[in-house]
Amino acid sequence: MRRMKKVAIIGVGITPFKARYMDKTHFELAYDATKLSLEDANKNGAEITHRDLESTVYGIYNELFERQFMPDIFINSYIGMNNKPGTRIASGGATGGYTVRMAYAEVASGLSDLCLCLGVEKCNDCYDEKTGTTTPEVLNAIAYSADMTYEYPMGMMAASSYVSMVNAHFEEFGNPTEEQMALVSVKNHGNAINNPKAQSPMKLTVEDVLNSRIICYPFKMLDCCLYSEASAALILASEEKVKELKIENPIWITGVGAANTDCFIGNREEIGRLYSNIYAAKAAYKMAGLDYNKIKSQIDLAELHDAFSGHYLS
Repeated sequence: MRRMKKVAIIGVGITPFKARYMDKTHFELAYDATKLSLEDANKNGAEITHRDLESTVYGIYNELFERQFMPDIFINSYIGMNNKPGTRIASGGATGGYTVRMAYAEVASGLSDLCLCLGVEKCNDCYDEKTGTTTPEVLNAIAYSADMTYEYPMGMMAASSYVSMVNAHFEEFGNPTEEQMALVSVKNHGNAINNPKAQSPMKLTVEDVLNSRIICYPFKMLDCCLYSEASAALILASEEKVKELKIENPIWITGVGAANTDCFIGNREEIGRLYSNIYAAKAAYKMAGLDYNKIKSQIDLAELHDAFSGHYLS
């Protein structure tokens, strides 16, 4: 691997997560997160504006959510980044991670010294007149990420695609049990109580989760993530720019990793495991100089993507 520049996070901005922003467009949400990230950077001594940002990497999973093809170009204009490069990432539930990876590469390669990494979703404008809700349209938008030739016509949706892996893992290893999955939901909703930007802070019990309605067995409603509208932004800077701006206590990115699994579930090494997670983690650990076999003693905190609680455990 060629020697790359060191990359730091110097500003962070996150809007509150809500079921739906009735009064904001996707580009207005993106503007809010960008503004917050610049303010955060300036608290650390940066003294920069959007004019100092050299490029942007956008994480926007689904064009149907925004009801707008190429939504990134409208955001690019709205946040004042005209005549500067912008790249969009769309990779399902990994969109956020891949967006950070691409923004990291933008700075590490030397293409930019200051790069805005910006994610936004505005999914609940997909209103269905027949049902009076947004759910059918949102589910369809996500389902289009499945194989449209074979899997989708057979009923493949987000929950069923994940639950097949969880059930396969249970048949082989005896876990996760419904109670174990419920404990994950209890923990996560409980953590949200201390987060003023969280969408659903709730004090739950295992029984509350187990008694919530079935979505796709064994997933209950409280095992499933909510549809959320929000935006988040990071400002990434090269080591040279950090020194120039005299940033105090930047957060250095020491390792990034990524891997794609086989998109056809039946072709994977094991149906009950997502090996791409393992390959991606190993790549990040190696880059950071960590020993995969001793990782439990080297990592203090892990934050996982959890569309459904069972995937913490399978």
